[in-house]
Amino acid sequence: MKRIITAAALLCIIVIYSVYTLFELKSKNNELKSMIHEIQSVYESGDTERALYLSNELNNYWHKYEKSVTLIIKDEALSNLNISIAKITPFISNENAELVAEIQSVYHQIDQIYEEEFPSWYNIF
Repeated sequence: MKRIITAAALLCIIVIYSVYTLFELKSKNNELKSMIHEIQSVYESGDTERALYLSNELNNYWHKYEKSVTLIIKDEALSNLNISIAKITPFISNENAELVAEIQSVYHQIDQIYEEEFPSWYNIF
């Protein structure tokens, strides 16, 4: 009987932790997307200095994000997203036309990360 109780308790802990990490990941992804959206809006309005400031804040947030989700997300997905986010500041400072395309790539990668971590039939099998 003790084994059944222990197994049920462990199962409950695993389920609670899994649900918590999904909510945490969704929250962090939404924050990341809102920061990137703000950078894009400010850059398109012509305020390059403010966009550079916001991109530096994005880089600081990214380092915290990366540390907190390393246990949840595959390293390959994080490294690809890291490369894309690292390109944003130089694109702003050089006023490169590829900035919008890179931002759209970051949006897609963030959404893809959540979709890969969300439990569904095609992810399980």
